[in-house]
Amino acid sequence: MNSVAREASFLSRHPTLSAFVATAVVAGAAGFGFMYSGVYDVSATSGHNPLVAWLLHKTYLQSLHRHAADIEVPPDLMTTANVEAGARLYASTCAACHGAPGHALSPIGQGILPLAPELLAPTRRNNPKMMFWVIKNGVKMTAMPAFGKTQDDQTIWDLTAFLYKGRGISAQDFEKQSAAQPNAQP
Repeated sequence: MNSVAREASFLSRHPTLSAFVATAVVAGAAGFGFMYSGVYDVSATSGHNPLVAWLLHKTYLQSLHRHAADIEVPPDLMTTANVEAGARLYASTCAACHGAPGHALSPIGQGILPLAPELLAPTRRNNPKMMFWVIKNGVKMTAMPAFGKTQDDQTIWDLTAFLYKGRGISAQDFEKQSAAQPNAQP
């Protein structure tokens, strides 16, 4: 008995497995057909289908929690110097996409879809481990770049400190913190 005949008899003896294999083949073919059809609009001018948006966001959250779990937060994270250095970096690097209190969202920020989160909103959690990981590594298929390629860990921790401390910050306090000059060392 050849291998094709043995396989046919195996599948005929296991109708549930046969149905599963047939369903998987049809689903795979339908998926490839959909992908190659070009029907799904990937432009940044239309939102995601709610199911796609949920799937992408859930995948992002699960990945973030897994990859950020072992990050050690520095014990001196919340020093005034770190928070002010983070505020200056936020104003020069992040505000264009994420906005800042007292400033209109830039044209760049308005063109991102999905919109970048408002990181200084009072309702944000801005967990330091997770914020550090996102800032350092970026997020695929969003406009969030991996700043770990251009910034050292201390700089990323400074920004993380500001994001945690700055939740709900007023426009005046944001201006004051982001304009603060670093203490000069003798």
